[in-house]
This record gives sequence, structure tokens and C-alpha cells, in this order.
Amino acid sequence: MNHKIFDYTVTSGIMIFFGAISFGQNSLTVDGAINEGLHGSPEIQRARAAKSEMEWKHFEALGAGFLPKISANGHHYLSEQYTFTTINFSGSFLSFPGFYPTDSAAFDVTIPVFDGLANIRNLQAASLVEGASTAELSHAEFQLREEIRLAFFKSLAANELQSVADQNVRTLQDHLKQVEAQKHGGVATNYDVLRVQVQLNEARADLIDSQDNYETARRKLSQLLGLESDERPLYGLLPIPTADKVKGLKWEDAPKERFDIRALILKAQAAEAARKAQAVWFIPSIYVAGEYMWYNAQIFNNTVQSTGNYLNAYNVGLFLKWNIFDGGVALAQEKEASYHAIQTEKVAQSARLQIPYDFEYWKRRYLSNTDHYISKKFDITRSEESVRIAKEEERAGTRTSSETLDAELDLFRAKAGVVNALVNAAEAKIRLELALGREI
Repeated sequence: MNHKIFDYTVTSGIMIFFGAISFGQNSLTVDGAINEGLHGSPEIQRARAAKSEMEWKHFEALGAGFLPKISANGHHYLSEQYTFTTINFSGSFLSFPGFYPTDSAAFDVTIPVFDGLANIRNLQAASLVEGASTAELSHAEFQLREEIRLAFFKSLAANELQSVADQNVRTLQDHLKQVEAQKHGGVATNYDVLRVQVQLNEARADLIDSQDNYETARRKLSQLLGLESDERPLYGLLPIPTADKVKGLKWEDAPKERFDIRALILKAQAAEAARKAQAVWFIPSIYVAGEYMWYNAQIFNNTVQSTGNYLNAYNVGLFLKWNIFDGGVALAQEKEASYHAIQTEKVAQSARLQIPYDFEYWKRRYLSNTDHYISKKFDITRSEESVRIAKEEERAGTRTSSETLDAELDLFRAKAGVVNALVNAAEAKIRLELALGREI
């Protein structure tokens, strides 16, 4: 298998150290995985694009509510048929064509003056949403770092548990051969053979499960990195849990606003500002507008003819627009904005209420797994001594191979218990950091 192998080393009978046997240039470390994820993760790329989108939304609100609008238009008619108006002059009827320029160009300028402060509210909402997108990007990066770290540790642990399960299978296979040989020699019975066979089948099932867990963990890590697959070996250590940093933590001392909570609060404020902007639909809007036109001059002499000369015209004025009744559309939009603001505020409130529960739960999980790790370390030392004594007494004839096998299985379970305690503590710490919104 193309992955990192761990071994156990006991120092002074109490410390267990997980060390890598080899390290290649193509190995993946946890820091390298985090850097790759921050560049390759689709979720981070989406959050960055969303932040850029909201920056332009902010500019859009500024332009829509405060900046002048300038437009140009022009036309050239290839053919025309004018309308005629007939006038009665004391019994004499004369018809005049309703002629118009066949060539023209115009510039229009519109400057908003007053719209019930809707422009100010919309700009506030856009600014708040932009701030929320910035906070969401910061939270997405922090969350991705934590999730990559967790997936990396789970992959390391799954690899180690796979190694322990493989050792367990090999040991049981050796014991099965010994028991079968002892049965032929009349020392062991069929019961001993069947017992080892059952244990071997269970160990093989555990090995298959551990292989599946490793593949699942590696695929999860690859997904977080933005890769379809990744076969690089992992290089790193499972962190040793210490209760000192966590035991003294209190919720009252923790930051109350994580980046994601901050984003939700800003979105709620933006929704309220948008509601206020929508609520002034019944107030008249005032704006200054002007137009400058350049057109071809025409003359009527039985027929409409172009003079070949171009004249200019302009107008400037103050305009008022009052939405008296639009079928209830503006009122409905105001109500929609109002209920959207309520929904956004309640989402933020629910997220804030979840934080104390997550904090307390993962703090307790971390402390309990720290205790499990310490106890399992001693279990490994005791189990190794039990295996040594069992083998010596088996050679002396005072113990059976079944008792030696039981001691070895206890050792494998203790090793697996240490790995599980380490990865569970690592997960609890990462979840606790996510609850706090910062690293511990």
C-alpha cells in the first residue's frame, strides 16, 4: 500500500509516540494539504467569487441611487411615410405632414435628487451584504483549514488502525497454524481450533472495515483539496491531547461573534435596511434630467425636404414621479422584504443559540478522550508485559497458546484504543475551535 506506516514506541513505560518510518518528497503534510485546499477548494473559490459579486453589488447600489445616468441614442431612417393633418381654413382644406428629423443624435442625463431616502437605505444594505460576504469568506477559509486538518488526522488514524488490524490478522493466522499443529500432536483440541478460526474471521472483517474507512477518509481529504483522487502518502503525527488548554475554557471568556455569526448578523441588518428602502414606495421621486439633440433640419414645400443643415436642441427640467397605484406590487414587495428580514434575523438567533451547546459538548468530548488516551497508554504497557509473561509461561508449559493469544489480542485492542482516543480528541478539539471561531 502506498501510504504511511506507523510504529509504536514506548518511552519510560508511559509515553506513546507515533513516528513515520519514511518520508518522501511527494508526501502530503497537513500544512501542505491546507495550502492546497485554500487554493483548490471549489467552496473557497465560490466564497471569493461571492465576495467579488457583493463588491460590485455595492457599486451598483451607489450608481443606481446617487450617480448621474448618461445615455446616447440616435437614428437614421432609410424610408419614411409621414402622417398628414388636414386643417379647414374657411372652407379651404390644407393638409400638413407631421414630419420629423430623419437623422438625429441625442444625449440624455438624469440625476437623482430625492427618492424618500430609498437610495441611502439600499446603499446601506449593499454595504452590509458586502461586509457579510467578507466575513463568510473568512469563516469559509477557517472552516476549510479545520476540516482539512480533521480529514488528515482521520486518514492517519484510519491508516494506523488498518495496520493494527492487519497485524491482528497475521497474528491469528500464525496462531491458527500453531493450534492446528498442536491438535495433530494431541496437545490442542478441536475447540481450540474453532475458537481461533472464529477470531480470525472477525479480524478479517475488521481489516476490511478498516480498509474501507481509510479509503473513505482519503477520498474526503481529496474532496476538500479540490481533487478527484490523491494517492500521495501522508506524513505527519496525530496530535497528543493535553487537557490544560481546554479545561480552563469558559463560555463567558469565548468570543461571542464568529465570522459566520457576524455574517448572519450583517445579513439581518441588510435585510432590515432593504425593508426600509422598500417601505417608501409611496413617496414621490424627484430627479433632474436634461437632453441635448442634434438633428437634420427639414422644410415643407409641397413635400418634406431635408435642408442639409443640422441644428441642435436641448431641454433641462425638474421631474417628479409618484407611484399612486401599481396594482399592489410595491406593497407586496414591502411585505416580502419585511418577512425576509424576520427570517434572516431568526437564522442568526438560532446560530447564536447553538454555540453554547457545541462549546460544552465538544469540550467534554475532548477532556474525556484525553483521559481515554492516558488510560490506553498504560493499557499498552500492561498488555505488552502480559504478552511477554504469557509467552514465557507458555514455553514453560504453565500456560496455553490460547491464553497467549488472548494477551496479544488485548494488546491489539489497546493499540487501537490509543489511536481512536487520539483521533477522537483531535476531532473534539477541531469542533471546539469551530464553535469558538478561533484556534485554541
